[in-house]
Amino acid sequence: RAAPGGPMWALNLMKYREQADYADGRETALSGVEADDLYAPHEHLAAVGSRIILVAPVVHQLVGDDTRWDRIAIAQYRNRMAMIEMSSNDEFRKSESHKDAGMESTIVMATFPTEGDPVPPQASAVDPDLLLLQVVGDGAATDIAHEIESVRIGRFWVEDRFLGDHRTFAEARYDLISPDVADELAAHDYEHDDSRYVIIAHPVFNEVARSLGDPGRVLF
Repeated sequence: RAAPGGPMWALNLMKYREQADYADGRETALSGVEADDLYAPHEHLAAVGSRIILVAPVVHQLVGDDTRWDRIAIAQYRNRMAMIEMSSNDEFRKSESHKDAGMESTIVMATFPTEGDPVPPQASAVDPDLLLLQVVGDGAATDIAHEIESVRIGRFWVEDRFLGDHRTFAEARYDLISPDVADELAAHDYEHDDSRYVIIAHPVFNEVARSLGDPGRVLF
């Protein structure tokens, strides 16, 4: 399947160090999360026509491997070249030292909206809704959102990984669920599975639905 030449949605799964560890050896009292917050690439993204559209701390991880993710985020890039352009900027590289200091591990995936997926309701992402994220290695894997009360936000196919391990993933699925539904899902035992993740997160910023209103361009 050929990837589109327009916007790219970069999904980030992030696990932080308990304490930041800078490569230059500087002493710091910052936690890993605090160091990553200093990274804050909003200006660098805007300079290449791109933006952050989701920031969501993880509340529950229901399925996955031994890595328990702390936060998920999505950056919507103007196109693939915008990410390369930003990464080559000297000022960006300086700020990236904070991210490196804070991050224990991360997976970054290039994703694109699935063709024919209905445009989600634009007013659906309101507090206190939680975000259900499924990242699956097989696009035919069961979609648990079909079995619960949920509001579909979007389905994205995964083209490749920019950062991560040897695994490949096929699809990222986003739905909104209520806290009660989240609690019901979290009551089940953790399922160990190296081929997929099921995560419940609390969005502090969520414009995924809006980004799909016109998937051919980045909306500011």
